[in-house]
Amino acid sequence: MLYEQAFMSLPEFLTGLPYQDFDYEGTLMSAFSMAVLQELNGRNINNPISCLRSEVTYPAALGKRADIHLDLDAMKILTPDLRKYGIYRNNWLEAKYFRLNDAGKPTVDSLKVVLLILKDIIRLVSLPPENDFPTSNAASYLLHAYQGNPKKHIAERKNSRGGATGFTRSWARKIRLAGIQEIDQIHLQNEVGQFDSVIGNALRGLEISFKATNFVYEPSTQDASVFWCYLTRIDDFKVCLGQDWYERKSGVYTESAIGARHSIITAIVAGLAE
Repeated sequence: MLYEQAFMSLPEFLTGLPYQDFDYEGTLMSAFSMAVLQELNGRNINNPISCLRSEVTYPAALGKRADIHLDLDAMKILTPDLRKYGIYRNNWLEAKYFRLNDAGKPTVDSLKVVLLILKDIIRLVSLPPENDFPTSNAASYLLHAYQGNPKKHIAERKNSRGGATGFTRSWARKIRLAGIQEIDQIHLQNEVGQFDSVIGNALRGLEISFKATNFVYEPSTQDASVFWCYLTRIDDFKVCLGQDWYERKSGVYTESAIGARHSIITAIVAGLAE
């Protein structure tokens, strides 16, 4: 809820003085954190900075950190009915920011861009801790911003090559469409060779489906000096590995067998590339 409200300020932070010239992901996160603190201050929360942490280690994966974690407990507003809107106490956020160089070209290869985003999605559906399992208490967010039209940055299509069948990464488009989006099974086994170095060869067997709520800020011009901004909240999801699977739906987990979620998360932690 706070992330969504802070997101509404993001164009101001990215384009208004004195917040211009955002060259690195860290400066984007600094601006977004300030927007979150603004929202906390507006609610007169005592010691609001204690609610917000950056570079927070996932307990299940030492060495792997979320960009931001927000604890809503101090707000004293959480109710069972509010959970029905996708609002949870612990809010984990991963962020990606892609910019253009002085020549107007993307600074990161478009295939690597789509794999880096996919890697964050894998982290968000597996690594946030759930201490009250099977009841979920964690919300997962992906903040992604692009200098210029995202189509310049993201490879939505895998071409046929060497006998391998091509396909469209529909999920890469759906996470940029406003509102509720259903993302069907994401193709991992058939991904490009770069998958092995960016995400990890051991995770090619993963199958992921999820439902997301997207908040969108797009400019009315194609001017490459401004930003396309998206906040994707992953609401429901299902993760499969081999015969094992776990699923979160309406804030409650089910799994194929007792311990299946733990086994899959262990495999993800072991297989994720640095």
